Amino acid sequence: MKINNITEIRPDDFDQDTRKTISQLAEILNPFMQQVVEVNDNRIDYENRVENLINIEITVDSSGVPTLNNKVKTGITSSRGFSVIAAFNLTTVNVYPTGVPFILYTQLSGGFIQVNKITNLPANQKFKLTIIAH
Repeated sequence: MKINNITEIRPDDFDQDTRKTISQLAEILNPFMQQVVEVNDNRIDYENRVENLINIEITVDSSGVPTLNNKVKTGITSSRGFSVIAAFNLTTVNVYPTGVPFILYTQLSGGFIQVNKITNLPANQKFKLTIIAH
């Protein structure tokens, strides 16, 4: 469903005796109405959602267990999961993931997670992963 752009509430469109009240309402309702239109028209970005876009550099062993750097700041106190949207090999350019990396983790306090395992990454290759934290 697409919502047509809405007209803002303008105090000048009303009688002089109600303009003060209309002005106060417009300050609250105009931004809200614009946000509703943006959400319904799929014009929303990650800053408006409870998701964060993060980048990490990580190396795993042959079992997928991180060799270093297994604590990651997500900025979310209770993560629902992660989607890896890009993986760049920083060690050997022509060595690629064998599939979409999947992150197994333990939630820690303070917006951190402990990465326990990442599947589909070649062993002993440093990767830069771009991740959506849900």
